[in-house]
Amino acid sequence: MTGTSYKAHLAMASKLFEIPPEVEGVVVECGCWYGGSTANLSLACQATGRRLIVYDSFEGLPAPEGEDLYAKPEATGMLAVDLERVKRNVERYGAIECCEFRKGWFKDTLPHHKEPIVLMFLDVDWQASLDDCITNLWPHLVDKGYVFIDEFVLTDYCALFWSEEYWRRRFGRTPPGLIGSGSGVGLGGYYLGPFDEWNWSHDPTSVAYTRKDFSGYWNYYAEEQRAKETQQDTSTS
Repeated sequence: MTGTSYKAHLAMASKLFEIPPEVEGVVVECGCWYGGSTANLSLACQATGRRLIVYDSFEGLPAPEGEDLYAKPEATGMLAVDLERVKRNVERYGAIECCEFRKGWFKDTLPHHKEPIVLMFLDVDWQASLDDCITNLWPHLVDKGYVFIDEFVLTDYCALFWSEEYWRRRFGRTPPGLIGSGSGVGLGGYYLGPFDEWNWSHDPTSVAYTRKDFSGYWNYYAEEQRAKETQQDTSTS
């Protein structure tokens, strides 16, 4: 069972196949539920000779922290699936020999991550969880490493990848942007949005992604450019 589409899994696999084999790094999945996406990602890892590290509490969603827009007290513990059940599913449908499971809350486990990452898939629901993942894993992403997220339909959630303040505070850089913000990348679906007006005829079965070397920063301002040109003209006259 999986909460994401096989189309999204194929999109991630296609990018994984594009990464040169000489680039060292693992694949990371944060949030695996029953292990459906884990099984498919493990097969892609098997084909490319990479390891898949899976982070999950295996106790469901965490309790809300701070002013998280999506975390609700009544949802605490939802989506809990025991680690042994996940392993059985991956053994049956995937390549479990490629997998390493790291159990615990993201805020406790992710700060200890050490391996370089070529691709990560974040299906973590809460804003606090997304922050934990980006804060702790982004520094380990290789220069052209990929980050995929499932919550692409939520524009205020996607906003993290466009926020100049967030990226300045966390990493002293400009934001990378996010391809597929709000609607997902084109995978042959018919999703038009918005999510709170979901219709059966356009189911959101895509994914969104960014890459470490991407830029989502706008730095052109006509008035500043004209002022520079005027200053240059003045200085040469």
